[in-house]
Amino acid sequence: MSDGGASGKGGGAKLDALYKLKHDTSGVRKRITPKIETYKLIGFKLNEEEFVIEIERVKEIVKVPLVTRVSKAPNFVEGVANLRGDILQIVNFHKIMGLENLPISERSRIIVLDDKNVLAAIIVDSVSEVIEVEKEAVQATPDIVAGERSKFLKGIIKPHKHRNILWLDCGAIYSEFSAQNEKSNAA
Repeated sequence: MSDGGASGKGGGAKLDALYKLKHDTSGVRKRITPKIETYKLIGFKLNEEEFVIEIERVKEIVKVPLVTRVSKAPNFVEGVANLRGDILQIVNFHKIMGLENLPISERSRIIVLDDKNVLAAIIVDSVSEVIEVEKEAVQATPDIVAGERSKFLKGIIKPHKHRNILWLDCGAIYSEFSAQNEKSNAA
């Protein structure tokens, strides 16, 4: 029995698709294309390093509001801010990532994160773009790049427009918030 020229590995899927196309009873021929899994991410900069975070974790992006310092807060917490009635914990992600802390500028923003209705915000130097990347473009972050900050990174997107971009792990960020808040409350 002939297999229509498809042989070897992967031929079965092609035959199945061809069979469906030939035996479609609707009278309309349809093109069957494989679904490619992609991620939508928001890009931002800390110093000159580029990072992304999942768009579905972001509630909003706004200019840096007035931040009130809180005594005995973890060193990476700049303080709290009132954003239209919501009190946000403002986190200086430069400190978490071990980067030089740049002063707030006109381009600085806070990215308000929403994790199960727990709001927090990270200060970033600028927000650059929304990108969509294929799952295959995400690789493990090399230890030399990640170092001690590896627990906050999901991976590296390589290459994207000839740039390597680090993907922040929101779950790890919230775990760190929780752990540090528990330490502060216990003290």
